[in-house]
Amino acid sequence: MKRFITHPLFVSCLVVAGLYVLFAYVISPPVPVTLLIQFMVICVVGILLVVSFDDETFARFLNPFHLVLGAPGFRILRLCSFLGIVALASGLTYLWVKPGSDAPIELRTVHPAPPSSLRIYGNTYDLATLQNPLRETMPGGSDAYIEMIAEGRSLYYENCVFCHGDNLDGQGHLGAAFNPRPANFQDVGTIAQLQESYLFWRIATGAPGLPREGAPWASAMPVWHEILSEEEIWKIISFLYDYTGYEPRSWELEEQGASGQTEVPVTTSDQDPIRQVYDTRCAQCHGSEGEGDGPAAEFLYPRPRDFTLGVFKYKTSAADSEFPFDTDIAATIRDGLPGTSMPAWGEVLTAPQIDGLVTLIREFGYWDGEAEEDLGTLPMEMGVRVESNTDSLSRGAELFVKACVQCHGTEGRGNVTSGKVLRDDWQDRIWPRNLTRPETWRATLDAEDIFQRISGGIRGTPMPEHTTTMSEDERWDIANYAMTLRDNSNPVTIGETVIRALRVDGALPDDPNDPRWDEAPAITFPFAPNVIKGERLYYSLNDTVTVRALYNVDDIALRLDIDDRSFSVPGATEEVPYRDDQFTPTPDAAAIQFPIEIPVTSERPWFRHGDPGHGVNMWYWRAPNQEAGNPQQVALMDATGPDEPPTHRPEIGDLAGSGAWENGMWRIVFTRPLETEDGRDLQFEVGRYIPVAFANWDGWAGQQGSRHSMTSWYWLLLQQDEQPLRVYGYSGLGGALAGLLFLFAARRQRRIYQSSQDLK
Repeated sequence: MKRFITHPLFVSCLVVAGLYVLFAYVISPPVPVTLLIQFMVICVVGILLVVSFDDETFARFLNPFHLVLGAPGFRILRLCSFLGIVALASGLTYLWVKPGSDAPIELRTVHPAPPSSLRIYGNTYDLATLQNPLRETMPGGSDAYIEMIAEGRSLYYENCVFCHGDNLDGQGHLGAAFNPRPANFQDVGTIAQLQESYLFWRIATGAPGLPREGAPWASAMPVWHEILSEEEIWKIISFLYDYTGYEPRSWELEEQGASGQTEVPVTTSDQDPIRQVYDTRCAQCHGSEGEGDGPAAEFLYPRPRDFTLGVFKYKTSAADSEFPFDTDIAATIRDGLPGTSMPAWGEVLTAPQIDGLVTLIREFGYWDGEAEEDLGTLPMEMGVRVESNTDSLSRGAELFVKACVQCHGTEGRGNVTSGKVLRDDWQDRIWPRNLTRPETWRATLDAEDIFQRISGGIRGTPMPEHTTTMSEDERWDIANYAMTLRDNSNPVTIGETVIRALRVDGALPDDPNDPRWDEAPAITFPFAPNVIKGERLYYSLNDTVTVRALYNVDDIALRLDIDDRSFSVPGATEEVPYRDDQFTPTPDAAAIQFPIEIPVTSERPWFRHGDPGHGVNMWYWRAPNQEAGNPQQVALMDATGPDEPPTHRPEIGDLAGSGAWENGMWRIVFTRPLETEDGRDLQFEVGRYIPVAFANWDGWAGQQGSRHSMTSWYWLLLQQDEQPLRVYGYSGLGGALAGLLFLFAARRQRRIYQSSQDLK
């Protein structure tokens, strides 16, 4: 047994299997198939080099092969090996020749090499010797240090929280729209490994300041020296280290071998522990006294809750119970509220800390001294659950039309049809929930939760309670029907980055409602408002785009589906009643961006209008403007960086576009020939991965220019025909050749074996 376990062939196979499991299932994110094959080939070659290091080991390694190929007693095993070799060769050939399905590998240098010096703010900084000047004048624990950290915290929550998150973990509410995601400062592999001068360089110069080898153009990092002062950047850096508890690396620490988290000054150590948790985790949005007036509050939609009013939207208590249960508040803290800036704190805070925050929130609302039973807080009466079947859904659809369509729209996308302007109790403009997007449902996961929302309403909003207007069974029927509205949308894509254009015969559809679009694979990407450059936009109601693509031998067509609650065609009868006094309405608009040339490496233009060395094309569509008498417009623009506005071409060639709005959704179609004679245009190629990005302007909110939403780069692939004869023909040929080689080797080995037997 020991001889078998220590045999070179057995050990080699065990190592190969272990490496495959590591590459295929352990490493995250998963290794693409093409790269996995390359890794395994390199590993197998390395193992062969090791076992062939000396003749004796190599002879032991080869002996089982010699026996299988030539020994008379191994005929059955030889036949099985022959069949296995043929099948393996055919399979590998198939994987090699079939059209590819994996997106290009996007390598990212975590810590690209900084330059030796940096020229900004009218000064030249030597990054090798640059130190944080605030640490020299404000030693840790001093009053000046505490004040400085507080200012850095405010600056962070006014500028950085949207992407890097409340917990500095890269999970900000806009972070999912960018690829790669924003840096996680809590990870020991980020700022804990860096000197403060490095952070100063990265923050000050943003994505455009990265070296080419850092593959920078997927980064969404703004150029902060254009927005913040030098001192403000140093304050943010100081706050990052104070919050995470990491000590900045320095030459002195390197010499001493020190690294990792250390005991840093605690800025609020004299406070009650729960109050300290609140000040650290919550006050930046909800305010130091719970009034919803933290430094980040004015940049968030919806605004953070004002705890002093004692009004809570999501509760499981009865409709006529004024207050929620403590467990309702705890659930909001623990699980967060999707579609808002409220994160889930359950993985950061302990259960006692969450309970302590609930008590503090009660104190802010001046009802902390009352027990739930003394407040008259009773549970919601759920009745008997009505099964979701054809009859229930039919009744629910009828009730939805009677009770819900005026606010939520015919298909549930939140487009108000009553002509009323909806506001919450604080007179902030509010739009109903888009029921087709369950990822934005707040404190609501299933029909039971919807039943509670219908029954109890949502306090502080126009969503009324229906316990007095509907029976329990009717509320269950609507809840069951509302769950089916999720089928009216394509879910936001997680991990997939490729739009696969389908090859069709004949003319491409130019009508957004043409049923042939249903044949095209749909993929949905999140939008992020432009917080990067220019006039910054902090939130937008239009937060996703669903893309489909078709092509034929001559042309390509893309359809963008954008959920938009408001029909922003200024002057239209469907637009005027819903205007907001704080915005001058503009027409809705959308755009698609491509590089001028298909990149052959991972280097792409910056997704924000390209860069001087890598230009981009933009296909732009704008809705009509009835007030100005303008029809819908299609434009073709070129850009070479965010510092200059895109240039409109006087002629758009064969580019065409049209849009149609219905039931809270724009469907916009762009068409263009695959190839043009203009060298400024992208020339589409079948089978090539083409970078593509998208943008949207919500006219209801007066969005125009840099005030818009966008995506980072994704990929467009014009899928090749399967060509079965080529794919399966080559696969069969590969298997046949492998079989012939096996037979040749077996015949030769049998002769060698027979000769050795004759000599005996």
